[in-house]
Amino acid sequence: MTDRELDHLTEVYLDAMTREDFAELDRIWEIAAFDKPLEDALHELHAAVNADNHERATEAATRSITDSVQSHLKSAEIVTPSIGPVTVGDVARELFLHPPDRLAAEAHQLNQTLEASRETLPEELGLTKLIEWAEGQFGSAPSEYWKVFRLAALKLERLRGSAIEYQLAARRSPKPEEPK
Repeated sequence: MTDRELDHLTEVYLDAMTREDFAELDRIWEIAAFDKPLEDALHELHAAVNADNHERATEAATRSITDSVQSHLKSAEIVTPSIGPVTVGDVARELFLHPPDRLAAEAHQLNQTLEASRETLPEELGLTKLIEWAEGQFGSAPSEYWKVFRLAALKLERLRGSAIEYQLAARRSPKPEEPK
């Protein structure tokens, strides 16, 4: 079977799956019984379709649960693991969710603006360097704001680091059954 024929049959097979045409699916599997590359391609196709269906179901369940929690548990916070470096927007959202005491109104306005930023924080989070960098990028703000911004950034970096370490941690596995 040529590559073109293989591609055609897998396309026909996928279309038959979509239409739930079981007679066509059976016909193609009968051909695959005598053609190993076609059989392998069909197994790969099923694995991809199953993975896609699983991902869609997981996303739908996550959305449903999140919507339910947000509508029925008004004070609840949805915590989702973040991947990658901490961004300015991440820190601003943290400050919005957990606002510090006595923050000036202009600091709250700046924080709203920063929530949309995808800018990655600099490696060096010393207060002086952070203020220089942030005011160069986003404009000036009271020094108290940058202090709490820095603390929130450090907190988020620590939380992400611990989440990554937790994922890598060794876990107890069930004992294998001994042969009888």
